[in-house]
Amino acid sequence: MSSGFRHPQSFFGPLTGKTSTFLLESRQDNLAFARAIVGLMRASGGACTVMDLDAFYSSHADVVFAPTSVGDSSWTLRVPPPGSDIEAEVSQLFGASQSILILDSLNTLYHLFSLDDGSSRGRRLGFVLASLSYLARTNSKSVILCMYRREGFGRPGTTRSISGLSDITASVEVRESELTVRADRGSVWPGGLFSTRIP
Repeated sequence: MSSGFRHPQSFFGPLTGKTSTFLLESRQDNLAFARAIVGLMRASGGACTVMDLDAFYSSHADVVFAPTSVGDSSWTLRVPPPGSDIEAEVSQLFGASQSILILDSLNTLYHLFSLDDGSSRGRRLGFVLASLSYLARTNSKSVILCMYRREGFGRPGTTRSISGLSDITASVEVRESELTVRADRGSVWPGGLFSTRIP
């Protein structure tokens, strides 16, 4: 099992050039995951852009991004205003200079796509994730997608799950001060496992 505490790049290295969906059980797990990956990002010398569709990162910024200030150049936080064109907002990720892009959450993105035309939301989401996968491959970026475990669109067995649209799918488990991720789909990390302490 990989340990992020000693080798933070061992987490991001296998994710470079890919889109990765991390399945979370609860908002508490999402907060622990956010703290852990931002800690790993800092330790590896990286920088990130967060597209915060749920205002989750922004409302917990003092915990997730501590101890740095709001003006810290290692991260950029984008929270789309209510009523904004969600496709235009997501397209802003393509201009981000940072090597790590985080979109939280896929559940909300799927829901927002259904507001205008529910019949096309699966197609629109598929197009966005295929475009992000291309961005990751061609620009050596790690695109991290957070998603609460409630899944799917369409009838069971007739279409891919939402998490199946990314290159990698991994489950997140939080136990006390340790976070473990297990690859459910895709080849990543030795033995498909990675663990790190939560700062």
